Amino acid sequence: MQKIILPISKCIPGMVTAQPIVDMQTGVIIIGQNQELTKDNLQNINKFIHTDIWVYLDSFNKVWNLPPETIENYKKYSNALTNVIGNLTPPDDESFKEFEELCDHLSSDFNQNHTLLGCTNLIKQLDYTTYTHSLNVAFLSKLICRWTGVDKETSLNVTKAALLHDIGGINLAFDMINKTDNLSFDERAEYEKHPIYSYNIVSKMQDLDSSICKGILAHHERCDGTGFPLKLTSPYINNVAKIISIADRYEILRKKHHIFDTLKILLTDDLTKFDPNMLLTFCNNIANYYIGVFVTLNTGEIGEVVFVNPKCIYRPMIKINEKFINLYESPTITIVDIE
Repeated sequence: MQKIILPISKCIPGMVTAQPIVDMQTGVIIIGQNQELTKDNLQNINKFIHTDIWVYLDSFNKVWNLPPETIENYKKYSNALTNVIGNLTPPDDESFKEFEELCDHLSSDFNQNHTLLGCTNLIKQLDYTTYTHSLNVAFLSKLICRWTGVDKETSLNVTKAALLHDIGGINLAFDMINKTDNLSFDERAEYEKHPIYSYNIVSKMQDLDSSICKGILAHHERCDGTGFPLKLTSPYINNVAKIISIADRYEILRKKHHIFDTLKILLTDDLTKFDPNMLLTFCNNIANYYIGVFVTLNTGEIGEVVFVNPKCIYRPMIKINEKFINLYESPTITIVDIE
């Protein structure tokens, strides 16, 4: 949990003290540790010459508050996926049976939207591997399926495709999940072949629906024809690929950018690349889960997201003490980080 020192002018009600605040003249504790700051006690603190104000700024626990058992279950599935996918190359009947069982249990053990999205925000707390990435893409794909009304059978096929979509990448000479920038010409050429490598593996798996194999082959294709490896356009990309491509792109962006910059990139730079109905539905739903996070603005101020503007979901309304800043109407003010 992150702790920082803030001047009283930047403290806002709802923050929690990380250590006692003490009157420097008398040594009396004004407010204790782990106490929620309120408007009244902030006014009271201002009357004293006091020690530094240390507060916790932890948007993850404030918004998601995942129970420890859920986090442990997520780790367990990440490890299980590592073992199962490792055994699927080359595929055999027993390993595929284990994979099918993992998919069935995954759907029942991680069922709530809030839990699915919360788990994908664990990327800064856990080791990030191909398998963690694939698990997150599966969770995000499940959400897209629900929000766009995909039927149960297709949704299960999407989950399987998401879990297997990068299986061909584990044999590359470099870590394609953690090395996505500054690829050499040869590395880039090899990277763009990984959907083919994945397809070659999964197409040999008996009883795997053909839509899954085609979805895996096309998960880096783009509706405007700018993707790879085949430069397909929208009519030739199946829905499995369209769903996991959005989830995959979002997941990669979230490694580098905070949520509101991620949404901005998807809705501006990437708008023509994905199925517009799926993308807009996904982004509009996701944005509302981030109400309550603490953000740092380029003005140096720290505030809380209190409202997502449907006109521009990546420029929400921020509350700083009793002041509200509508970023949609304040184009020079931006979010630089989420605390």
